[in-house]
Amino acid sequence: MVNKSSFRFLWIGQSLANCGDVFYIVGLITTIYEATGSATYMALVPFFITTSRFISGVIAPLIIDRTRLKLMLAYSQLGKTVIILLLACFSSIFLSSDTIFLIFLFVIVISFLDGWANPASNALLPKLVKPNDLVKANSFLAILDQTIRLGGWPVGGILVAVVGGDNVIWLTFLLFVASTIMMTLIKDNDEDVMMDKKPKKISKWDTLKEGWVTIWQTPPLRTISIVDFIESIANVVWVAAIIYVYVDQVLQTSEQWWGYINASFFAGLMIGGILSLKWSHLVNQHLVMFIVVGAFLVSLTTLIFGLISTPWMALVIAMLFGMANQIKAVAQQTTTQTSVAHRLLPKVYSAKDAIISATFGVSSLSLGYLTDLFGVRFTFLLAATLLFLSAIFVVVNRKDLKLNK
Repeated sequence: MVNKSSFRFLWIGQSLANCGDVFYIVGLITTIYEATGSATYMALVPFFITTSRFISGVIAPLIIDRTRLKLMLAYSQLGKTVIILLLACFSSIFLSSDTIFLIFLFVIVISFLDGWANPASNALLPKLVKPNDLVKANSFLAILDQTIRLGGWPVGGILVAVVGGDNVIWLTFLLFVASTIMMTLIKDNDEDVMMDKKPKKISKWDTLKEGWVTIWQTPPLRTISIVDFIESIANVVWVAAIIYVYVDQVLQTSEQWWGYINASFFAGLMIGGILSLKWSHLVNQHLVMFIVVGAFLVSLTTLIFGLISTPWMALVIAMLFGMANQIKAVAQQTTTQTSVAHRLLPKVYSAKDAIISATFGVSSLSLGYLTDLFGVRFTFLLAATLLFLSAIFVVVNRKDLKLNK
């Protein structure tokens, strides 16, 4: 079954939601700093987001078994809309250093609902497009996502400067309302109706672990999940905080280069999405090759980035890393979507999101500590080594990836 209009509603709704997510975080961080003047409180925002999404990913299968994917996506966005309305009202009227803990409660709930939306969206996509168009659809969504990530933060910053953090949160509410409407217009296949009608009832524990067991028992999923786990550790070096230290210690340039490198990295992600969209048939025919080559390229570019000291070369390498990483990610996403039955796919994505969230959160603290202890060059060399081991693992298990059909 193919539903082009539903795919259109999906990507429009997701794009509006993603814009809102970026704007609300920008506005919220600004509002928190104005109320408290504390960088620690600002840093707690990503911490609570990561923690809440991990918990949500773990328990999401209990919701998946009782709700159609389309409804799960729509209800999640509706819930976020209600919470962001309450947050906007609260921050405009009651926010102070004494009530800041309530802001984090809103952040936790919104992130928790996001943990339901992502698996539902990723699992719904194969139902809305033809199998041969999956690479094209994933590439298109990747381009949209990176465009929003690349442009959302500076646009959000401009909006905060012009209208203030509180009004940006109100803007997010309007975006979430429009996104919710788009989600409700999606029509999925009748097959979803049968999601909760299994031959026999299974316990809650079995429901919770079904996605994890499926990943372990399905060779392509097991291989990709192990690669994702390793890369979640290594790719922490590309977060803003470590890049900031890199600019200071290695490039020894002004703070502006921190922004240049981040922009170059995200530009590479966009270019990679465009290339995979243009070469969609080629990527679809040679998924394993693109995963293997991409794995070695991200390792090599990370190594070179850690060794060089020339600013303009750092921009080029950051862009090349982004390109290779994005094309590989599209190939891995397509492999995941074609490796398991539709009924199990949302649970697989819930488990994968939980793994990535937990790993990224712990690794951010660990690699940040190692950077302080041994310097940022050591951190990049360690990341490059991990990525190289991941590439070797892909080569050794490449036959498993071919089983995705």
